[in-house]
Amino acid sequence: MCVFNTVIKGNKTDCYFYKIDFIKEKTLLDNQGFCLFHSENEEWKAENNFISYLEKLINYFKAEPLEESVFLDNIIFTGSIENIFSNKEFKKNISLKQSQFKEDLKIESTTFKDLNFELAVFNKKVAFSNLSIKKATFDNAHFKSNTNLSDCNFYLDFFMLNTLFNGGISIVNSNFHSKSFFESIKTNLDSSIRQGIVFKNIQFKDFTTFELSEFNAITDFAKIKVENELIFHNTQFNYNEPVPYTSSVTFNEVHIKEKGRLEFRGNTDNKTFNKVQDVGFLKENIEGALVFEHINFTKFSTSTRERLIAATKEKNAKVIIGAGCIKYYNQTPIKAIEISDDNQNLAVELCNTFVEYFTNNEGFNLGVEFVSKTKEHINFFYFSDEVIPYEAFEAKLQKSEESMWRLIKVKSDGLKVKPIQDSLPSKIVNATDTMVNLFSLVLKIGSRIPLGLISKEEITHLLNTTLPSNSKIVNGLVVNQIVLFGINNSQSFEVKKMG
Repeated sequence: MCVFNTVIKGNKTDCYFYKIDFIKEKTLLDNQGFCLFHSENEEWKAENNFISYLEKLINYFKAEPLEESVFLDNIIFTGSIENIFSNKEFKKNISLKQSQFKEDLKIESTTFKDLNFELAVFNKKVAFSNLSIKKATFDNAHFKSNTNLSDCNFYLDFFMLNTLFNGGISIVNSNFHSKSFFESIKTNLDSSIRQGIVFKNIQFKDFTTFELSEFNAITDFAKIKVENELIFHNTQFNYNEPVPYTSSVTFNEVHIKEKGRLEFRGNTDNKTFNKVQDVGFLKENIEGALVFEHINFTKFSTSTRERLIAATKEKNAKVIIGAGCIKYYNQTPIKAIEISDDNQNLAVELCNTFVEYFTNNEGFNLGVEFVSKTKEHINFFYFSDEVIPYEAFEAKLQKSEESMWRLIKVKSDGLKVKPIQDSLPSKIVNATDTMVNLFSLVLKIGSRIPLGLISKEEITHLLNTTLPSNSKIVNGLVVNQIVLFGINNSQSFEVKKMG
């Protein structure tokens, strides 16, 4: 009797095949006591016609009316088995759980009902082409070399959970008609294997997920049609080597149909695309929704990033950039100002004044993005694509903020300016323009004070919170002077040079 035994779902089981009469009669055991199906002795199996017995075994299960499946679990496959599985139509389920394939596995032009490779090990190349499969399962399987699926149709659920790949993956010209689960895939490619990860000309007709999967090689999704949800939640793209003429990760010609939704979502501690060299997102066609949350957009090219950000501002926007996204190389935390709806234009004006002053004074680009507005709040952040450490960016913001406020002085009896001491015409013009803008702002605040349209608390919050630093540059004395200035306002304002 075959000495094979294993544990399946907590239950110990021995050799099932040796109980079948036509196998038992032959009493074929290798020198370790294993039958033809469980022996690893390839030479001995070839001498004793393993392939012939495998065909007999499959025919036995196909003919047996009480057997719902062709039960091929735990078999160690040796030699070429292409002819056994190709150009066939299997009306029963095929179960190949925990099986091992010692040689290349090639299957083509076959129709399967339920094909189950759970916990299978593929030692060499796998090539499936022109297959029609109702339900396919590859959970916890191990592919040690390249895997190629082409021209396949999967009609019911497709499962590839916790699957390990040491070789490249190529899935092309195929359709997934029902739910598909590519979850927690690991791709630890052998350094000797040149093939990357390719999904090309694929149609996902139902919910599909790549949640928690890890792609550690050049990855290319091209000509993908999304008809339902396609989600990449906490999916890791980790390839960080420079790639000539392309990107570490590419999404090219993705077509999101009207009811489709393509969603990328990382988390606070691990932004999606954080670890890759760069991301290509090209020629997208969005009829449904493209959603990003906790994404590092600095890995996208500037033109792609600007195109996607602009799309979020369109009427009935189909691109949504949600919480936690890093859109720029440097960006401040989101700042929130409590200010009434009628006075929010003052905050916007001060933000834009500072952006213009900083850009002209420092020679670095700076922008401000308003995230949301309500009747009581306005939320925004400052950003720059200058490639400098964040600490240096923060220091430049602080320096410019302090120097800008030194340009003017508010007195209860008028506004005063500081003489501009600079030989560069551009610096003089920048300082003058900024002073005019700040005068305008103070006058607008002042005009609201006698009418009770702005409080001292709002003024303090506006002047100290609107700009990037969290230091209280505009102190209480200045706020008091602005309040007095507004109260003393008598239709004319005197502007004097500081002595």
